[in-house]
Amino acid sequence: MHHGPFPKGLSLSELGPLRAEYLAGPDADATDAKRDFQLRDRHLEAVANYDKVTLWFEHDLLDQLQILQILDWCSRAPLEDTQLAMICIDRYAEKPDFRGIGQLDADQMASLVPLEQPVTETMLALAAVGWAAFRSNDPRDLLTFLDSDLRELPFLADALRRHCEEFPNAATGLTRTEMQVLSLIGERVCSPRDLFLKNMDMETALFIGDWPTYQVIDALCAAGLAMCEPSPFRFPSFTSEVPPAFDAQRVSLTDVGRQVLSGERDAFDLVRRDGWLGGVEITSSDALWTWNKDVAQFARRTL
Repeated sequence: MHHGPFPKGLSLSELGPLRAEYLAGPDADATDAKRDFQLRDRHLEAVANYDKVTLWFEHDLLDQLQILQILDWCSRAPLEDTQLAMICIDRYAEKPDFRGIGQLDADQMASLVPLEQPVTETMLALAAVGWAAFRSNDPRDLLTFLDSDLRELPFLADALRRHCEEFPNAATGLTRTEMQVLSLIGERVCSPRDLFLKNMDMETALFIGDWPTYQVIDALCAAGLAMCEPSPFRFPSFTSEVPPAFDAQRVSLTDVGRQVLSGERDAFDLVRRDGWLGGVEITSSDALWTWNKDVAQFARRTL
C-alpha cells in the first residue's frame, strides 16, 4: 500500500483487481493475487455476522493505511450489532528491536489483549476522511487531514508524514528512500542485501521491504546515479533461493551521483517516474508533485 495506484472513485471490489495486477507485476499471472483480494473482501462483508471483531495492527505506514481502508469500509457497513475493537502497538518490552506484531509468539500476542480499545464513531469518521485524502489526486488533501485531531488514531500522523516524504524532494528530485539508499552507496555499502538492511535501519518504523528496495537500486542505476558491477543490476528470484550472483553484485556511486549527494545538482531530469502514491499519479511527463521538507508542503514542479 506504500506504492502503486489507489485512485479515488473505485469501490473496494474494484480496487482489488487493480491492486492485484500492480502487486503481481507486469509479466506475472495475477490470478492468485485477485483471489486473495476477493477472499479479503468476503471477510469484510462477513463482519456483520459476528458479535465482536478485533483488529490487530502496528504503527507503521502499511498497517495505518490498512486501518484507514478497513475502518472506512466499516463506517458505511450495517454493523449495528457488531462490536468493533482494535489493538495497535508501536513497541513491546521484550523486543527492543520491535518492528511488528509478526515478531511475537502466541503468549506474547495474548498479553496484548488488555490493550484492546473500542473502535469509536470518531475513529470511523476520521478513517473515512483520511482514506479519501490518501486517495485524492491532490496530496495537499493529506496535509489538511493531518491538521485534524488524530489523537484517537495515535500512530497515523507520523505514518502519513512518512508517506509524504516518498514524493520527490523539491530540492533534490529524489524521494527519501532514494536519498537514503544513495547516501549508503556513498558510504561504500555496496551489496544489495546490505543496502536493504541498512536502509531499513534508517527508518523509525518498518517501511519498504527487500524487493522494493532493490527496485530503488535498479532505478538509481538506470538514472546514472549509481552503477552495478556486473551490469545490469539483477533481481533475486521470487521462487527460489537467492543465487550467489545476486549477492556478488556491487553497487557504487557515479560522478553524477556524487554531485546529487553534494547538492551540486538535482536529479529531476535523471530519474524517470511512472507510478503512483495513493491517489496521486507520479509521472515525469506531467507537472510533478514535490515535497518541500523544510516547510512540510507540497508544490507542483512544471517540467
